[in-house]
Amino acid sequence: MMLASRSFGLLRPFGRLLLMAPALGLFMAHPAGALPLYASREGKTCVTCHYDPNGGGMRNDFGFLYGKNRHGMDTEAKWAKVTIDPRLNDWVAIGADTRVLYIASHTQGGRTLGLSTFFPMQGQLNLALTPHDYVTLVMSRGIRTDKVAGEDYEARELYGLIHGLPHDLYAQIGRFRLPFGLRQDDHTSYIRTSGYLPYNSQQDDVGIEIGAAGSSYTGQLSFTNGEGTLSSERAQTLAGKATIVRQRILGGVSGFHQYNENLGIQQNRWAGFASTTWQKVTLLGEYGGGTQRAFGAKTNLWAAFAELDYRLMRGINLRGKFDYLDPDKDISGDQYKRWLVETDLMPVPFTEVKLSYRNHDEPPAPKFQEYLVQFFFPF
Repeated sequence: MMLASRSFGLLRPFGRLLLMAPALGLFMAHPAGALPLYASREGKTCVTCHYDPNGGGMRNDFGFLYGKNRHGMDTEAKWAKVTIDPRLNDWVAIGADTRVLYIASHTQGGRTLGLSTFFPMQGQLNLALTPHDYVTLVMSRGIRTDKVAGEDYEARELYGLIHGLPHDLYAQIGRFRLPFGLRQDDHTSYIRTSGYLPYNSQQDDVGIEIGAAGSSYTGQLSFTNGEGTLSSERAQTLAGKATIVRQRILGGVSGFHQYNENLGIQQNRWAGFASTTWQKVTLLGEYGGGTQRAFGAKTNLWAAFAELDYRLMRGINLRGKFDYLDPDKDISGDQYKRWLVETDLMPVPFTEVKLSYRNHDEPPAPKFQEYLVQFFFPF
């Protein structure tokens, strides 16, 4: 996201920028998400479907089949003849993800659309090389999006993964996304934006991650630059996450610490998250808090979301979601709220359509509404 600088000391300008954030924030490349919704429904961890133990990005063999089955564990008779395989051979697999978005918005009470446009959100090629059972090299490269608020973004990951070690231990070295919080596909959720996080949740960082990823638990700790590239500072960013899955009940905690030596800014964040599924209904949420120490001042902030999903039938999911952000507890009247209702449609394998209505209340800006149609072709 492009909302604010890493320093949260001046939060009033952020309040004005936040009006544009949900619309413009969607104009960023959007890596394929490892949705906690699916993990909760199936009682699985993210590594069940993805090479990355933190989820998202390149899908493994099981993840590909789960997508081909329209997010189901069994094969539908209608699509049983779809035999395409992403594996070129035993040690090379490919994947591709494409997203196109239509977005429209207007202010409260207004009839004229202030925004009405199409945007290519994602065009990403994924490659996984597995020379033997204990090493995988994963590469992702995406299109460069148009500049928004002075930023552009190009999805790219490149890491080596040493896995299959005793006690489910692994090591990940290279460019990857940090293990913090629930890895949602909606990166405009306040708890995933720079209003709460001191980094861009959609961009990778450079460093090393070690952990354990089993069928019912994961534990991860990363040590990275904090800048996503060669830094003039010392690498001083730590992030970690622990998750447990028990028969469609998922829960976990995560933490983040960063110290900017040049500016003397210290960032700390923590979060707890949980989800549960009962038949066709899934409830999930996350609560996060944090502090920033900068220029002799301390800022306390917190953010949260709660989401209710109902699986009407295979290929149709209904969702209601509430987001909340308080960027500075010492400033009154700057709480931001967002409500949304969505429908996820998967009419045929490897094709998803998201219909979304979003209502934003982000003072001092006027309330506004958004209408979105997102087309996603995951492969």
